[in-house]
Amino acid sequence: MLYIIGFMGVGKTTIGKELALKHNINFIDTDKEIEKKSNNSILNIFQEHSESHFRELESITLKEISEDSIVACGGGLPIYNNNMELIKKSGLSIYLKASGKEIFNRLKRDLKNRPLLKNKSNKEIENFIQETLTEREKFYKMADYIIDTSYLSKTNVLGKINALPFWV
Repeated sequence: MLYIIGFMGVGKTTIGKELALKHNINFIDTDKEIEKKSNNSILNIFQEHSESHFRELESITLKEISEDSIVACGGGLPIYNNNMELIKKSGLSIYLKASGKEIFNRLKRDLKNRPLLKNKSNKEIENFIQETLTEREKFYKMADYIIDTSYLSKTNVLGKINALPFWV
């Protein structure tokens, strides 16, 4: 099992899909799995229930993954309910890292589908990203590998991951 973790907007899904295709491995995006199973969008789950309800769904989804897969984890998934411990026990993990500024630049194009950023001003979003990144970093850094994607193209990120020793 290979888990891709990191803050929203760092490319977990994009990179995960490409890796799965190249290595002929099943791909799972935990957010998409939750939406499929609950027949509801992440945004609606946050609005109709709560963030803590969503975090519980993330943990359940993570525990239900049985097939060898590349898993793109939601940005907060490693932080809650001892999920990072489960990730460490059941496979390898890659932290796709990016600077707060780079994350803001990537996310500002798609704010409507980001429940934690919805209805915030640009300054509030920048502050949220920086504060949340600082809080989450200690969990993200528990990953087996760390790749800073800040100023890399998708091709360069894939090249770095494909060069890691576990593909041999």
